[in-house]
Amino acid sequence: MKPALSLLKRPPTLKMAPPGHHVVEKQARISKSGIKYYVKAHIRKNRGNKIVLLPENILCLFWHSDQEYPRLGKVTGYPEHPELDAVIQFWLNYWKEAGLPFPKDLDPFMIKALTAVESRFKLRADPKVKHSTAFGLMQVTGTTRDDLKGKRKKDHVLLRDFYLDLEKEDLADAVVSIAAGIRWLSYKYTSIRNKQKNSFNMFRNYNSWTEGEPYAKKIMDLYSSSLN
Repeated sequence: MKPALSLLKRPPTLKMAPPGHHVVEKQARISKSGIKYYVKAHIRKNRGNKIVLLPENILCLFWHSDQEYPRLGKVTGYPEHPELDAVIQFWLNYWKEAGLPFPKDLDPFMIKALTAVESRFKLRADPKVKHSTAFGLMQVTGTTRDDLKGKRKKDHVLLRDFYLDLEKEDLADAVVSIAAGIRWLSYKYTSIRNKQKNSFNMFRNYNSWTEGEPYAKKIMDLYSSSLN
């Protein structure tokens, strides 16, 4: 069997920016004398006080971290993709440190099993369900992207903080997709009744609370079998 190709590729420096800033792409301009010239890509500070992570912020946070993480292991039936282990653990720790809640029994390896179920570790995975807008490693939908942006629905928003402003194509990057997926996992966990808060029900709700029980069982069974 050929070794699996890495799903990670470090972006160029000018494709990354610290939180609170954004990347301005190379732009064509016309001088007063009519001469066309180009302004190099550069980083600019955001306007306003609302804290929103853009793709370039997500990439900057991960790729400029020097923290090391242990290997999680191989999900049974799939290539190991050990390069994803650090991404999963980084974003789980990042969101926890930001104050977002997660189940006490959550093992990062469970999220790797979820990723295998969702996309079979294919970066540009198309939706498994007809007419779905899901995309990427963790199959984040268009509706979820709107919710992550903090878009108002009727008279309220689902998320009150820690917004992510992403387009579909941004999710083709493993770091961005996992950051968004784990952020959404936390929201799905908070929307469960207190007596039912655990990892199984978080995964169930990630899919669908009314129809997601077989889905959650598949993830947990895959997780358990992969530990043996």
